[in-house]
Amino acid sequence: MFGTGTLINTIAVIAGSGIGIFLHKGIKKELQASLMCACGVATIFIGISGTLQGMLQFQNGMIETKGSMLLIFSLVLGSLFGEIINVFCTCHFGI
Repeated sequence: MFGTGTLINTIAVIAGSGIGIFLHKGIKKELQASLMCACGVATIFIGISGTLQGMLQFQNGMIETKGSMLLIFSLVLGSLFGEIINVFCTCHFGI
């Protein structure tokens, strides 16, 4: 059975898509850019909080780290792959 979060997410995506299609011409380019930046910043914060939650653990009254090398390895591989497929140019100028 689907969870409540899945159902709410599905309804939100459908509603947001409908609103986006309806208001596509009515939203100024500046507002679109601001909304995209806000969503990007929110995504970064969600990612950082999830990463830190998985990496930092409190044991015996001390903070211990876990998975630091995996984080570094993932960032290096992601950077290399992004350069290979030229992700910055694609994101900035479109496909």
